[in-house]
Amino acid sequence: METTRSSLTATEVTALEDKHRDLLILCLKLEELAANLDTGEIPRGLQKVAKHIEPLVAAAHTLEEQTLYPDLELHAGSCFGSLLLDQVKSEHRVDRRAARELSLTLAAVAHKRCKLNLDTVAYMVRGFQDAVRRHITAEQMLLQQLLNVEPYMQAFPT
Repeated sequence: METTRSSLTATEVTALEDKHRDLLILCLKLEELAANLDTGEIPRGLQKVAKHIEPLVAAAHTLEEQTLYPDLELHAGSCFGSLLLDQVKSEHRVDRRAARELSLTLAAVAHKRCKLNLDTVAYMVRGFQDAVRRHITAEQMLLQQLLNVEPYMQAFPT
């Protein structure tokens, strides 16, 4: 017999918020790196940032997929809700590939082996961090909606 999760725990919500904060901090670092790349400078610490992109994205996605998404699926409530959740899930696949590509590109820049000009790399960095920020915003909105629905579902069980 399959059991259904009833709601996120406070610990899970805190963990999700922590992972999102970590990704937003990464976005700030990437924004600074892009500004440096625009000036033709290869920033110090570029290799370190490159090494952290994939693990940060993977950790956030894994946590979301294990904790947030099951509750969202349970409370989707409509075809639109389900389609929105499918869209957010599909963005994870794209984000992971983009994280890999950006990580490899930044590592190549750090080792002065990148064939792309620095303006192109800066554009890549900005595109990635913009996508991550939009994705986090969408997931935070979904989380807030889920947290708003939980007390209602407890007060008026079906």
